[in-house]
Amino acid sequence: MTIRIPVTNGPDRPARRTGTLYRLMGAVACAAPLFPTHASAQILSQYFPEIGRGVGETWVDSEQIRISREYMPQGLHLGGFKLNGDLNEGVGYIDNANRLPGGGQSAIISTIAALGLTSDWSVDRLYTNASVSDLRYPSQGTQNQTTWTASIGGYHDIANDRLGFDYSHLDLVQTPNTLGSFATIQPVKYRVDRAALSYTLARDGRFSLISEGNITNFAFDQGARLPSAIGISVPQTYRNRAVILESLTGRYHWTEAASALVMLRGTEILYTHGLAGYPGRDSNGLAVMAGLDYNAVHLVDLRVLAGYQRRFYRNAAYPDYATPIVEAQARWAPSRLTRLQLDVQHGIEDSAFENVAGFTYTNLQLGISHQYRRDVILSGHFTFQKGEYQNTPTHLVGSILTQAGGNQTIFGGGLSAQWLINRHLRLNLDYDVSNQNVLGTMGKFTVNTIMIRVDVSL
Repeated sequence: MTIRIPVTNGPDRPARRTGTLYRLMGAVACAAPLFPTHASAQILSQYFPEIGRGVGETWVDSEQIRISREYMPQGLHLGGFKLNGDLNEGVGYIDNANRLPGGGQSAIISTIAALGLTSDWSVDRLYTNASVSDLRYPSQGTQNQTTWTASIGGYHDIANDRLGFDYSHLDLVQTPNTLGSFATIQPVKYRVDRAALSYTLARDGRFSLISEGNITNFAFDQGARLPSAIGISVPQTYRNRAVILESLTGRYHWTEAASALVMLRGTEILYTHGLAGYPGRDSNGLAVMAGLDYNAVHLVDLRVLAGYQRRFYRNAAYPDYATPIVEAQARWAPSRLTRLQLDVQHGIEDSAFENVAGFTYTNLQLGISHQYRRDVILSGHFTFQKGEYQNTPTHLVGSILTQAGGNQTIFGGGLSAQWLINRHLRLNLDYDVSNQNVLGTMGKFTVNTIMIRVDVSL
């Protein structure tokens, strides 16, 4: 994985679980990531940190920096701050711009820009980031989309403790090829605002304790145009909600490279627009997890958390929901030029696009990156995603909350080549393919995308 750079969702690229916007911290990637930076499923996870980590802290991939050090953008030093910027212009072709069965083909014109400003102090840290993404489909104008993100955060050290904070605003879109979404004939806009605070006790000690709280607000102000209701826009405000998370993580360092983790996490979901005549959908959730964090520099990086998760609906009309929860990431460097990465997640989707009973999701991503030459990096990836949905309670069948039980499965993969021309200029060639079904449609469909991109960095 590269240093994270905040880019919004683009044409048919699998999601990364890592905290993209959350930890740009003024750095811009210089080499091709193992997984693409454009998301098409579990989209929110790419903007926020992995569970069980503190808020506002830096994350850099030292091995990726070692591989491409001579091509690393330098940014601009402004007093006690460092400014990094990135502009990515791309053109390409997609054979199904609608992401629906029988969708139409189109050219793609893509513009992505990002700025990151971070402090360069010996202690404490302050950062702010912003990004914008614009996708144009000349032959399928209804699929055009513009998204943007912004965040501010950092941390303050208090003796051996650390107080971290972050606020993020995301203006995004939902498309049919997202797990948990449904068939729409154009992207659905929505907004996310998230505030997070964490406090780490004895961060440099053998045993440390991380307490965190965050609140995320979802606002769906735009109606959805459905294939079955041409010309009619169905309001989506019934999905507006606030998601409150509180967690407590204990970490025990038994060696310099290895730590054991235990985490307890509570979730509260409050819907802000109730529907007259229907029971409320508010719920509470609880998750207990334990795992291992191991890092052998230049060789293996392993992080595994597993446990049990349960959601309790406050109204007895909705059944409780329970499932194992897993978050695992393994990185292995079989040689100094080749890297492999495996990401696995499973759990209840608490903050994406669920209707009544939500859904359980499984996400698996496998990526490989090889430095073919000092200035050429080749990469490939495979993605498997599955959503499993409960039936809507009988008394809600036929309402706006109707949700049919069943499965949604997405298979995807792709190849990328990146030419590092110098510290400021890169050329990328990407090909991606996905095959899936969408709730509310019959059969599966395939989407092929090819893009040529020019990337300019400060």
